[in-house]
Amino acid sequence: MSLSAGAQETQLEKKQIGVRYLVAPYAHIHQNPNRFSAALTTISCAHPLRMMAIVPSKGASAVELFNKEWRFVKAGPYEGYIRADFLAQTKPECFQDKYSKFFESLDLEVADMYYWGRLYDLYDYGHTKVGAQ
Repeated sequence: MSLSAGAQETQLEKKQIGVRYLVAPYAHIHQNPNRFSAALTTISCAHPLRMMAIVPSKGASAVELFNKEWRFVKAGPYEGYIRADFLAQTKPECFQDKYSKFFESLDLEVADMYYWGRLYDLYDYGHTKVGAQ
């Protein structure tokens, strides 16, 4: 990867900076840091994700090239973006694991998992100002 600025060209490298775990039942790794961008893959709760940083090859500190709501991650062969609030530093206890017999009886197909992840992508998380004084 290279970044051109006028006559200068800086080589950038991807570097692993930690591991995070998915806390939502299902989520997508996106092509861009936007909830409406293309989904590269669907992952399930407690899946480990390698958090990546983009650093200049000359050894300078990490460069953040996207907003603070998204993290650049790698899962298997897929590199993309996931919402930061879907990630935890420790492995969570997931509904799928806690109630495995019930969850297996749902007999979810791949399309079901995709749409469940899509639902979580489209939730708008925040705080309302109604009733707050």
